[in-house]
Parts: sequence; structure tokens; C-alpha cells
Amino acid sequence: MADPPPSYERALGWENREQKPESRLTRRFSIREEVGVSRSQHVMAVVAKLLPHIENRARGGLSKSTFLLLPSDQDSSRKGELVGFRVEELPVLVQLEGEQDTVEFWSQPEALDSLRGQVLAAISDTVPTPAIDAPPAPREPLPRKTSYFGRKPVKPPGARALPLPMKTPVAVEVHLDDVSFRTETEYGLYQTLSGRAVVLTVEVS
Repeated sequence: MADPPPSYERALGWENREQKPESRLTRRFSIREEVGVSRSQHVMAVVAKLLPHIENRARGGLSKSTFLLLPSDQDSSRKGELVGFRVEELPVLVQLEGEQDTVEFWSQPEALDSLRGQVLAAISDTVPTPAIDAPPAPREPLPRKTSYFGRKPVKPPGARALPLPMKTPVAVEVHLDDVSFRTETEYGLYQTLSGRAVVLTVEVS
């Protein structure tokens, strides 16, 4: 006896249709994760290029360093003179050459936050320890003293001195900014070319 024909829903692949929304949702989350991982890995490669420059500045005894990361898709050849910075604060120019090192990539706040976090993690050798709120040790009572007006100073029970704020040993700032280069044409005329660049500032206290 022959097998009965499949049901109408089964013949149309109803089960597969019910699974499609779930598979699309799973794929959507995997793409989101892939974007985050790819962005983090690329920023990590850029940080690896920056570390030698930061170390050279540190060996020279300089506590503050500013780097100008020039995206790879800028029109200017960057052979001109950088304007808009004081002589004593001229940044170190770092030309980015990767296909992903475009203004579009570095315009993402997530990319700038990742750059700041990875640079800070790479150069911070000291992490400030938060103060532990432990009960004060018992002390012997001191002789009572009166104030200038003859009243005893009143101290609320359980009051204790606040700990001094701890200073972070390394500060890193990252932002995207407009930069300009002044160049001289073959006719002896000056022209200014503008673009966007990532400004990275590292300060060691």
C-alpha cells in the first residue's frame, strides 16, 4: 500500500517558513557582533603602530604627547605645513594607510571610544585603588578642648574624614577635528587644504 500524500501545510514547507524569522534574527545579531569584533581588531592594529611613538616620547622625558592621525582617504598630500597649532604643541603626524582607515570609520563614536580605551590599557601600568570604607580604629580619648567662644566643638557621631581624591596616572583624550595644511603652488602662491583627523592626546602625571 502506497504512503499517503503529505499534508497541505507540509507540502508548502510551512515548518521552514516558521523558522525563517528566527534565523533572520540570529543572523542580525551575528552581524552586529562581527562589526564590533572587526572594529576592535582594526583599532588594536592602529594602537600597535602608535605605541613606538608614545614610547619614544616617554624616553625623551615628555609627559604630554599629541598625535594627529590622518585618515587614508584625505585629498591633501600632507606635505605642507600644519597650521592651527602652537609651535610648542605641534602634534606628531601619523599617516594612516589602511583601506579601513577612512574618515567614515573614524567618525564613529564607537571607534574613537575603542581607540581611547585600548591606548589607555596599553600604557597604564598603575591602576588607582579605590579607598575601602573600613571602620575607624578605636583611639584613646583625648583631653577635651574648648573653642575660642568657650563652647566645645561638636562632632557628629560616626563622622570621619573623607579620603583624598586619587589622581589617575595616565589621561588619554581622543576626538575628531578639522585640520589645515598650508602648501605652496608651483607659481609661488599659498593655498590651505583642510580635512578631518583624529587628535589623540596622552598625558602622564
